[in-house]
Amino acid sequence: MAFLIGMSESVRGQRYELKNDRTTIGRSAGNDIVISDGAASAQHCYISRRGGRFVLHDMNSTNGTCLNFERVTEAELKHKQVIQIGSSEFMFNDDNPVNGKSETNYSINTKVVEDVAPPVINPKSFSSVSPFGARPRENKGVWMAVIALVAILALAGLVFFITQLLK
Repeated sequence: MAFLIGMSESVRGQRYELKNDRTTIGRSAGNDIVISDGAASAQHCYISRRGGRFVLHDMNSTNGTCLNFERVTEAELKHKQVIQIGSSEFMFNDDNPVNGKSETNYSINTKVVEDVAPPVINPKSFSSVSPFGARPRENKGVWMAVIALVAILALAGLVFFITQLLK
């Protein structure tokens, strides 16, 4: 039987058996494994069973899913590999691996598929994420007209002053 063992503080020592052909993990109560981690997405990732093998799939989560501290979108799991979901870490254990022996070397046959898309979409304006709210909109046309008017008045005052000196 394959299972995950919680390693980080919030899930330390908890055992999650992978009984289903598809085991979902995330913050939402509808998942098979629910983790209360603010850095995890509601539907973060899932582990599928393909024959006797297990494959980790990221579900386009905001912060991504890491296997042995490398971000992946899909990767085959091997015995004793570390899965990171948000700030929660789990160790994958397989009592009955397909090839009949447990592999303890993390890098053996690990297929890492890098996510080429950025983890988060950059906002067009940071006013939506500012703790101070949106910046007031300024009308550049009005300010340009005021500056032009002040310049004309200053020029007129200078001309008047020079004409008074020459008299």
